[in-house]
Amino acid sequence: MAVILVTGSSTGIGQEAVIHLAQRGHTVFATCRNPATATELNDRIASTGLDIGVLPLDLLDQKTITSCIDSVIEKAGRIDVLVSNAGIGAGGALEETPLETIKEVYESNVFGTLAVMQTVIPHLRKQNSGRLVNVTSLAAVNVFGCHGTYSSSKAAMESMCVALSQELAQFNIEVSLVEPGCVMTPMWTKGEPPAEDSPYTRAYERIMGFGTFGLGRAATTIDCAEAITDAIESDQPQFRYPVGPDAEDFFKAYRAMNDDEEWRRIARLDNEAYAEKMLELMGVDYYR
Repeated sequence: MAVILVTGSSTGIGQEAVIHLAQRGHTVFATCRNPATATELNDRIASTGLDIGVLPLDLLDQKTITSCIDSVIEKAGRIDVLVSNAGIGAGGALEETPLETIKEVYESNVFGTLAVMQTVIPHLRKQNSGRLVNVTSLAAVNVFGCHGTYSSSKAAMESMCVALSQELAQFNIEVSLVEPGCVMTPMWTKGEPPAEDSPYTRAYERIMGFGTFGLGRAATTIDCAEAITDAIESDQPQFRYPVGPDAEDFFKAYRAMNDDEEWRRIARLDNEAYAEKMLELMGVDYYR
């Protein structure tokens, strides 16, 4: 059984992952910025009777990151797996999104996530074993207008994980990406539509069409937890784990096309023509 640290555990995918992994017998440490206020997480742990440690960790505070990792090593003697799930979302056309908002997203989703990995990796190298499981998003690959901030932050982490998978192979450290599509989590309640006079309503309508259809057949947090579990327990873990029907449908279309110029040409079509082409590629009508 592995010693596992999961970031962003107070709600959603992270919370489901810590419960699921602990039920399978792993030693699990959940993290959030303030464990004392993580009522939902604490109540769920209490109701299951599982032995799950809850530790403070703030992606933007290196002291809490170092203290958290040190606590895991002190309590468990080692760390085998880091599940990087913490992050924040943001929507809106790039022209209309304040730079401060974009910087805030990158500070959490890119720099904060990388800071935790940089703190854990030396322990994994010393053990000559371990796994890094990064919960990114279908949005890292299926990039819509009015979603560029979030998508690009997740794409940055995916590129870093491609590099890490090569850098860490000699130390028997596996790297995997879990890429959920539409999952009903609290993040979906945090976006705001553009102003009525925004020139980017066409792009917004497209992403909302995809999201509305996708949420009607959404993956669950349990689906995500099971993908995380496979990335941890499998003898030969995948690098990419698309999660949910929309993620699977999209990758089917993306691999069939596999041409950036053609892909961008399709993305520039008007919404009706775009919907028709994506129906042809995906086999499901997401956009009408």
